[in-house]
Amino acid sequence: MKRNSDFSNPRKNMLGAAWLAFVGLIIALALPLASHAQDTGYISGTVTDKSGSAVVGAEVVITNTAGSLTRTTTTNADGAYVVAGLPGASYNISVTAKGFQKYSATNVVLDVAQKIRVDVQLTVGAVTEVVEVTGESVAQVETTSSDLTSAITGKQIDQLVLNGRNFTQLVNLAPGVVNQTGQDEGTVGVYGNVAYSMNGGRTEYNNWELDGGDNMDNGSNATLNVYPNPEAIAEFKVLTSNYGAQYGRNGSGTVEVETKSGGASFHGSAFEYLRNEFFNAKSWDQGIDPTQPKAPYKKHDFGYTAGGPVYVPNHYNADKKKTFFFFSEEWRREKNPSTITQNVPSDLERSGNFSALCIHEPTDCPTGPQVSGSHTVVPTGVGTALLSLIPHANTTNGTFSDGTPIPAVTQTVSTPTTWREELVRVDHNITNNYRLTFRYIHDSWQTVVPNPLWGTGTSNFQDIQTKFVGPGSSFVARLNANISPTLLNEFVASYTADHIFLTALNNPALPSPFPMGAIFNNGFGGKLPSISLASNIAYGGGGGLAQDTGYFPWNNANPVYTYRDNMTKILGTHTFQFGVYFAAAQKNEENSPDVQGILTFDSSNTVIPSTGNSLADLLVGNIASYHQWNLEAKYYNRYKIVEPYFQDDWRANKRLTLNLGLRLSLFGTYRERYRQAFSFNPSAFVPANEPTFNSDGSLAQNAGNTGNPLNGIVQCGAAGGTFPLVPGSAFPTVKVGSSSNAGCLKGHLFNPAPRFGFAFDPKGDGKMAIRGGYGVFFEHTNGNEGNTESLEGSAPLALNATQSNITGYQNIGAGALVPLFPLGVNSIPNKSIWPYVQQWHLDVQR
Repeated sequence: MKRNSDFSNPRKNMLGAAWLAFVGLIIALALPLASHAQDTGYISGTVTDKSGSAVVGAEVVITNTAGSLTRTTTTNADGAYVVAGLPGASYNISVTAKGFQKYSATNVVLDVAQKIRVDVQLTVGAVTEVVEVTGESVAQVETTSSDLTSAITGKQIDQLVLNGRNFTQLVNLAPGVVNQTGQDEGTVGVYGNVAYSMNGGRTEYNNWELDGGDNMDNGSNATLNVYPNPEAIAEFKVLTSNYGAQYGRNGSGTVEVETKSGGASFHGSAFEYLRNEFFNAKSWDQGIDPTQPKAPYKKHDFGYTAGGPVYVPNHYNADKKKTFFFFSEEWRREKNPSTITQNVPSDLERSGNFSALCIHEPTDCPTGPQVSGSHTVVPTGVGTALLSLIPHANTTNGTFSDGTPIPAVTQTVSTPTTWREELVRVDHNITNNYRLTFRYIHDSWQTVVPNPLWGTGTSNFQDIQTKFVGPGSSFVARLNANISPTLLNEFVASYTADHIFLTALNNPALPSPFPMGAIFNNGFGGKLPSISLASNIAYGGGGGLAQDTGYFPWNNANPVYTYRDNMTKILGTHTFQFGVYFAAAQKNEENSPDVQGILTFDSSNTVIPSTGNSLADLLVGNIASYHQWNLEAKYYNRYKIVEPYFQDDWRANKRLTLNLGLRLSLFGTYRERYRQAFSFNPSAFVPANEPTFNSDGSLAQNAGNTGNPLNGIVQCGAAGGTFPLVPGSAFPTVKVGSSSNAGCLKGHLFNPAPRFGFAFDPKGDGKMAIRGGYGVFFEHTNGNEGNTESLEGSAPLALNATQSNITGYQNIGAGALVPLFPLGVNSIPNKSIWPYVQQWHLDVQR
């Protein structure tokens, strides 16, 4: 299908993402709404005089210490103020009012997505007099929110040593987080792993966001699309339990990451992390033998960052308060050798002569009508071609029963991994109240795997390798707007994707001619069939040997578009937040079929019968089984999410704040865009249409068998109908039923998720808080669960079948022996209820 090229082109997707983001920003500028994104926080408080009376109209100015962001507001009739849409940073706060001394607080720390209170008491006097305090003196425990969160600060990121330099390792610092990655050394790229359980939740039910945009591989939720350089992260926040209604989509924890931005002055850094076997001790199994070299290990991690104002002296941004940039680039180079030793046939055995083997290991000696008196067989052309998959011996490994060394091959290959990341961020202050941010990250990652990756077959050798390329990208456009002192806005549009491209290295080409039959005449995908030899001491000590030729080339892409628009309205002692989150996710991938097939040879097989030696069976064509797929199909899975929400942070009095919210998780089910998903539905099975079977359980293929071999199969979201099966067989076509559900699974659209919490300050001094809450959190699930992604590779589009006990390569797929049943089919439930988590807690903070 030609259409797959649209989804495997990262550049084309990126251009589309940029266009959608531009359109989204235009819409946002026209919206009569106001909002703030969920990775930003706010600073609120009340301004009073010594008597406790509200000071109305006081000017509050909040500026980050980098000098790149300034927000100004005034207090309302209650003396209250709120400045929202603030990224995590250190801020200076000044308050001025006529007849009062100026109040100034410096280095007030606001974490990512944090809500803090800074209450100000003004002293009567001249405005030229200044009352100065530091951030430490205004610090309070959390008295505005009931959520359980932990901030990982920029200082922690800079100073804590990370084995592997994956920023996600730092989530272990948050209480309630358990590392289930199984990785001592963190990795990035497609091999990155974010299996962290938060407060007992499932690891794949976490939500990872970057600058307010999605950053998850929605096929598994087990890795991220990009892994920003730790040097480029300002800080991030881990929300583990009972967070507000502005957070959703997933049912467990949420991680909000904010990248660094440029400031009014130029800053930069450079780094190099080097690991080498020179610095390592010998492994425990090498002992103290000085002749034993250390295991080779080489890893380089280096890069730089730069940030500052974008200005042209005397022409643009001369005061360095308008436009700022931040850029980061990082490289990683890693090389780990992989060594294997595997028993293999001798050159004499490869020629068909087993006379020596019969002396060394009589139990492996071939017998039967195809074997001459000299224990010799005559290799077929196909058998000789298949020998190219088995390397020649270059050493020995163990001994036969008579003490003779067993031929073996030792292979050492390098498995290089390279990674490069570019991150660029531009912040532009349109005015003091409007700020525009663009941020783009591109990860280039590739490695070489010493054998075919993720295949259904196995490989004991390292001749055929996998080139594994996995680029990732993330783009965010964000608009902050302080429309009035009580109305604030932030709109976020994002695009993210990762891609996987798998190709085979050193895979022998299919020779011509290749006189082997097939169950499906697909040209074997232009490669030799995979092989598996079992039950001989000579070839693996009874465990056998195998060589998988892989299902490559294969590609995968998962672009996700998200839009977020939330409103913040301050009304008296209420801070209302309401908005909507929209996500359109795709998973475009091929199934992983062995169109070349897998040949199995088993010396213990008594049906053919075997020669008693699996290599001799390979040479002459005594085949225990042959399994083959008909084609490699590409699937285009889709789903959409819409989640409106409402949140009221109500300061009921000076000591009590209530957090009241409701999120409506409107979840769309997975569907396949081109109606290529098929599922077995028991209610669609018609007993009268059951086909006839032979006594051995195989499908009878005589002309009188009028039953339906796919009885009960339905086409998701379509009317079904007649589809081609296997031309020339008793079933050249087949009928499938219909399913009115787009994804064969009827979802549950309306999923209300209430949130309730409180924060009580017993003494009203911000030194102690009693907090509690309850919430419901719905989970949309990922592609590894029951949905159309689980139906990839289903009949009648994709067929796979196994033929057993074949004598002669030319007889594979011959006549009535074609094994049309059982065919591989999948089934998912007809109805589903989205998983959800109930969370509650009560805690005391001091």
